Order: sequence, then structure tokens, then C-alpha cells
Amino acid sequence: MTNGNARRFDNVEYRVEDEVAIVTMSHPPVNGLGLGVRRGLVAAFEAARHDVQVRAIVLNGSGRGFCAGGDIREFGTAAAATAPALSLHVHPVIEASEKPVVAAIHGFAIGGGLETALVCHYRLVADKAQIGLPECKLGVIPLSGTQRLPRVLGLAKSIEFILGAQIVPARTFVGTALFDRIVEGDDQQVLRLAIELAREKIGSAVLPLIRRLILPDHDPVSVVAEARTRLACGHAIEGKCLDAIAAAAESADFDAGLAAARAIYDRLASSDEVSRQRDRFFKSRKDSPAQ
Repeated sequence: MTNGNARRFDNVEYRVEDEVAIVTMSHPPVNGLGLGVRRGLVAAFEAARHDVQVRAIVLNGSGRGFCAGGDIREFGTAAAATAPALSLHVHPVIEASEKPVVAAIHGFAIGGGLETALVCHYRLVADKAQIGLPECKLGVIPLSGTQRLPRVLGLAKSIEFILGAQIVPARTFVGTALFDRIVEGDDQQVLRLAIELAREKIGSAVLPLIRRLILPDHDPVSVVAEARTRLACGHAIEGKCLDAIAAAAESADFDAGLAAARAIYDRLASSDEVSRQRDRFFKSRKDSPAQ
């Protein structure tokens, strides 16, 4: 049953069903993380935090999928750099929730979309949903993804996945800690199961966060060294991505690793090469079917 406090915060819808707040990114065509979505997410999670009727939260996306990452319409504009920023402001608000947060993923979770799912306590995904961190194609790195993904996939798989800019079906990750449940079904089935999972987790004494996990690798130094050897003649951006992923193993804690990755990201984002890579990306989109 839905109560009467359905609201909209910028490009995010908010409603409550029997103690579960459903926070829905609603920014066609692919729920890109533009300024309106970022503002809306902060406002919706603050509303859920203060709503006494809410005991759990489900985060999902409307339309074709969960979220395809940064809003390409804002690339290079003032809106892209306007607060709230994704990893600096939006993600900490979600992680700070004392109520269990379940990401309900259908269609796709790509780039910043996947990174946002990774800050939720639990992740339920449709088996056919497309999953990826393809930022290397744009000449940058998946900032927080370089720190969280290795904690659930291990360094070797994360290096292959991120440096290869792979986009693969969610069922590829069966047997890993990336998703809590991989299910068959459309967006409504995924949402229903995510609401059930959220209700199961109400009252949990400890809510899991990926940032608290230690790397599962037995010898992370060797994994990174081997990858550096393979990249000796590789592209510069791949080397920077590897440096950021390595920070997950080489830093004292998660925050230090994220700070190291952020420094790399900031240098890349302001470079001329990224501008050229972005221009090539836009040209390739004009020459391909609408995304």
C-alpha cells in the first residue's frame, strides 16, 4: 500500500510503501547523473532519514534502466562541476543512512550508476542488466569504482574489468560479492524483490558497506606488479587507471585510497587529452543509434 507522501525532488521521485521509501531516478532517456538527479538524490535520502514512517529504502531507476552514469549533456558545462558532486556529496549521504538501502537494478548500471549502486548496503540486479565502468574510453577513471570494486571482485578481476572498459551482463558476476542477488525478471519484478529484501533487512544491527571491506587478494603487491608489467607499452590512461586501482591496496585505508584516486581523476579531467577523447566520444554517438 502506498501512503500519501509521494513527492518529487528535481529529477528524483519519492514514495513510501509500507515502511519502505522508494527513491527513483527519473531523468530520461538513461537517468544520467546530471545536477537535477544529484540534487534530487540528496534531498530524497534526507527526506527518508527524517521520515518516521520509513524503515528501509530502495533506490531504482525509471524507464530503460537503473542509471547510465554521468549526464553527457552536461559534460564540459558549469552544471557538471556544481555541488552536490557524486562522490563528495551524494554517495556519503547514501552511505550514512541508518536505514537499510537496497539498489534495485534493471536494464543497466554503468559508470557512475554502478558506483552509486556500490554505496548501497545491498544490491539486487536483473541477470540481463548491463554492468560496466567504461570511463577509460573517455580518458578518465571511475573514481570511487577504483576503490570499491576491488573490495568485492579482487584486484585482478577489477583491473581487467576497468582497464578493458568492459560492459557485461550481471549474470557474469554470479559467485562474486558484487551483487547480493541476481534474479530473472523485468523492472517491476526486480523492484518487488528489492522491496522484499529491504523489509528483510529492517532492524539489522550492522549494515554492510563496501568501504569497510578488506581486499580479498592474498598478495595484492604481486597482482599490481604483474599488471604494471603487462601495461609497460600500454596507453597512458590505462596506467593512470591502474595507479588508482593500486591505491586501494597501497593506501592506509579507504579514504586515503579515494583521495589518491581523486587526485588522479582531477588531473585527467582537466587535461587536453580528455577534451579530445570526449570530442571523439560525441562524434561516435552521432554516428551510432540513439542510446
